[in-house]
Amino acid sequence: MEEVSIWMSEFSSTATRLFGQFIEFIPDLIGALLLILVGWIAARLLRSAATRLAMWFNGSVERVIGRERAPHLRLSSAVTKLLGNITFWVTILLFITAATRILGLVVFSDWLDRVVGYLPTLVAGGLIILVGIVISALVRDLTAATVASAGVAYGDLFGRGAQAVVLVTALIIGINQVGIDVTLLVTLVSILFAAVCISFALAFALGARTFVSNLIGAHYIQQYYQPGQLARLGDIEGEILELTPTSVIIASESGRVTVPAKIFNEAATQLLSEGASHG
Repeated sequence: MEEVSIWMSEFSSTATRLFGQFIEFIPDLIGALLLILVGWIAARLLRSAATRLAMWFNGSVERVIGRERAPHLRLSSAVTKLLGNITFWVTILLFITAATRILGLVVFSDWLDRVVGYLPTLVAGGLIILVGIVISALVRDLTAATVASAGVAYGDLFGRGAQAVVLVTALIIGINQVGIDVTLLVTLVSILFAAVCISFALAFALGARTFVSNLIGAHYIQQYYQPGQLARLGDIEGEILELTPTSVIIASESGRVTVPAKIFNEAATQLLSEGASHG
């Protein structure tokens, strides 16, 4: 019986101590819960503010550059929602970190401190990538418009190439800002970019070979032929109507014939008459 009394006494003492500690812990628990509640309200307000800020940005872009080009630079609904959610959870995380300190959860609060301390770097990297996306769309439109105004074909292709360069650059800078080693990525991108450039150069060289040959041929043809003369090229016979930078246009019995300058220059051609201009 005496041992039972001792056990009961120790149990009562332990229970009383734990109950006292729980009573002392209640104010901290209530304070932490209230802080989390305030954080939840603040997070919702800030998420709404971030969404409104994105909408204001879209409206400003539309007013500055016009309604036609605005769709390319506007933040999509998915991006707007993502920005709002990021703002919400970052705010919640900050308040949870403060609440864990009130509760005395040192290990957990220290871990959250490291996470929160890393957030500015993470957000900065994300913003760099986001700005790169917006700028790349603008560069694409400007490049395509400039190439088109210069009379060069495939303006859209040049624009998308410029957009890809800006996007990759922004991606590398953003990832590097986060703290991830991008040496291997830069090497791979450089190799890929060099391969693409070589492919374009080779394709252009092969595609332009015929054009250059015709251009050179037309230069020599203009030294010996001129409009108004009668010439025969194989089965084609007629009056030379025009000497273009890359071809010879002949009015034959079958109709108007365009002969590439390279072929006209290399084939056996017979001058039948000097034409009216030469008397």
